[in-house]
Amino acid sequence: MQRGTLILSGLLAAQLALAGVLAISGSDYTGYDAKDPLIAFDPGKIDEIAIDQTGGNSIALKKQDGKWVIPSFAGFPADTTKVSQFLDKLRDLKKGFPVATSSEAAPRFKVSDSVHERQIVLSSGGKEAAKLLVGTSPSYRLTNVRTSGNEIYSVAISTYEIGARGEDWTDKEALTIPADKVASITFPDVTLERKDGKFVLAGAKEGEKVLDDKVQTAARAALRPSFDAIQGKGAEEVAKLDPPDLKVEIKTTDNTTRTYKYKKEAAGGAYLFAASDRDYVFRVGEANVSALVDAKREKLIESPNKAGAQADPTPQSTPAGGG
Repeated sequence: MQRGTLILSGLLAAQLALAGVLAISGSDYTGYDAKDPLIAFDPGKIDEIAIDQTGGNSIALKKQDGKWVIPSFAGFPADTTKVSQFLDKLRDLKKGFPVATSSEAAPRFKVSDSVHERQIVLSSGGKEAAKLLVGTSPSYRLTNVRTSGNEIYSVAISTYEIGARGEDWTDKEALTIPADKVASITFPDVTLERKDGKFVLAGAKEGEKVLDDKVQTAARAALRPSFDAIQGKGAEEVAKLDPPDLKVEIKTTDNTTRTYKYKKEAAGGAYLFAASDRDYVFRVGEANVSALVDAKREKLIESPNKAGAQADPTPQSTPAGGG
């Protein structure tokens, strides 16, 4: 018993000694606290962002006249808020304890110049301001990165936040018209008018049951048209949409009009469309145009047959002799 007690006492003493050593030498590790910036730059001075994926996509964003655009998408506007948040996030990344420090480790972590998940180059006035190589992910929301040295760090960023395609950075709200600025929306078959804060079917007859949810869905699709890519730019490209398969006309409260022309691709699966006040041609999946295509009177009003079918059936008398 005494021997066991001595062993336990010895283990306790060793643990206390180890704790003391760690406490005394703790200052040696403070340099690895996540306090130092990973890359130092001023987001306000950055005017070009280049993102590259080894063996994959690449994209460049440029700041022109104070606004971010996508040159490869015919200069279409980038999402300025998203770009600003991205730059702020890069600026706020901190160094922690390096997970590797040898040059041989870079290819293994996919943060070498020749092999990387992402390479981010920030420029200002034509000169490189910062560079970051983004590689493998050791755990959820952490990614291994490297700057100019051999040190590799794990930081709080994900590759999905670093899109390498133009579609990842387009301003999805560029075509949006606020509903409260709209007087009416005209489709080939029906017109929707805005009254008392919502859209209603113009010319609805007394007793007709208008399917309000479908009316509002059609209105939202018209006022915030989605798109997957920029197909082209210029009058010649826009002219290829004539004659259109679908036209949508939006009249605003300040007496301006925007007309959309949609044309289904010959191969199917998508539509090309353009707005009358822009010279871009957009591409969108067919499913995202269905609400516009279905904006027809017979689909926005419940048919009498359907209404009758939903009504309670008249009780039928039991035939004579029935059980």
